[in-house]
Amino acid sequence: MSISRSVYLPAAALAVAALAAACGGVSTAPAVQNALHSARVTAPQAPAVRPQALQTPALLTIDYHSGSLEYWPIRPKGGKAPIEIAESVAHAGAMAANGSQVAIANAIPSQVVVYDVATNKKRVLADPFGEAADIAIGKDGSIYVSNIRKKNADITVYPQGSPPAKEITCGLFGVSGYVAVDDESDIFFNGYFSNNNAGVIEIPHGGTPNSCRALNLNPETGYVSGVAIDPKTDALLTLSDPDDCAGGYEAEMTIYPKPYTPQTATVRELIGNCSGGLRMNAQSTAVFYGDSDVSGSFSFIRQATYPGGTNFGTYSGKGPSGFTTIPNALPN
Repeated sequence: MSISRSVYLPAAALAVAALAAACGGVSTAPAVQNALHSARVTAPQAPAVRPQALQTPALLTIDYHSGSLEYWPIRPKGGKAPIEIAESVAHAGAMAANGSQVAIANAIPSQVVVYDVATNKKRVLADPFGEAADIAIGKDGSIYVSNIRKKNADITVYPQGSPPAKEITCGLFGVSGYVAVDDESDIFFNGYFSNNNAGVIEIPHGGTPNSCRALNLNPETGYVSGVAIDPKTDALLTLSDPDDCAGGYEAEMTIYPKPYTPQTATVRELIGNCSGGLRMNAQSTAVFYGDSDVSGSFSFIRQATYPGGTNFGTYSGKGPSGFTTIPNALPN
């Protein structure tokens, strides 16, 4: 099953695939400044990245028009002019980063493109198990890819970031979902179940198809649009569009401290029209999430404080799709 939108905004893309088969406290201005100040000053720089080639901290993306790898220096108000790093790197797709290496889930053909922004070298990992949709990297460098399939999604794993690829399945998976991994290398699939309900499925590290289980969390309504793990605390973050990208209550981020229960959840209503994709900066002080205008004619990336959820800028220009940050912290 193909993703039907030309731009990788996972909320719409994965929702279309699936359909075919109390905000907390208000953050203050200092919280906005601290979110970026922390990343800019104290975050470890990605080793070997040439300063003249990449101004860090950086928000990287793929231009879905040209396939070029581009970035914006992360700033308090965002940016409107992405800087090109390399031409024709990959088709639009989700991204994750490990040091200076950016891993991109390329749907057609289904593969993972790994591009090193320090050496400008590119390598390709074939994904034989489905149509690559979302991607995550574990603390040991293993790459996890969630695949869209006509019946049940699956996950491709590249141990330590190299082939051979390994397939992970679960009878609870529906056709599509997002993937994240925690400090213990447990896998989290946030998407659609085989019974068409939505939620998060956990697969313990080294688990079998019979070991996967649906987590008891707050119901996700509307479109599922992202998942992430806070590398500092192992907190689970989910993103959804409760009003189905109709311009009402959208971009709902829910934060679950470990152990993950509805009773301990914190809900933040972020600004958004049709959100998709969720990433954190290296210091876990800010989140980035994809969005589009109400008509869906152009895309951009928003940033908000974490855990406060106050929006403080957007990144636009050309055709941003999947995105990640450098520097970053594993897992991401």
